[in-house]
Amino acid sequence: MSEPTNTTEQIDDPEMGSTWFLSFVGIIFFVSFCLAVSVLFFGVQRNFDDIRVVDERPLLSTGLRQEQKELLAKYGTYSEDVDEKNVERLRIPIERAMELMSAPGKSAAGQ
Repeated sequence: MSEPTNTTEQIDDPEMGSTWFLSFVGIIFFVSFCLAVSVLFFGVQRNFDDIRVVDERPLLSTGLRQEQKELLAKYGTYSEDVDEKNVERLRIPIERAMELMSAPGKSAAGQ
């Protein structure tokens, strides 16, 4: 077995000035790196959102909306299944329905 060596030389602590300097440079580097990554991330995210947002209305929904407005603007009938029976209903324009509902003597139930 080897005998433990006696070291009599003194191990110096690191210089205080260089420790502070390296710590300060490391903090500045870390903060600038975090800011750069944040700027890149939010720049890419903004561009991605701009690409995904479409300003034009889809043609299918525009046509459907027009058909629904036309149906609401004219009189007509439609059938509906109520308690397993086919019931014919009358469709009237919304303006006329509001006039009828707001007329004196009419309840909300449509009596």
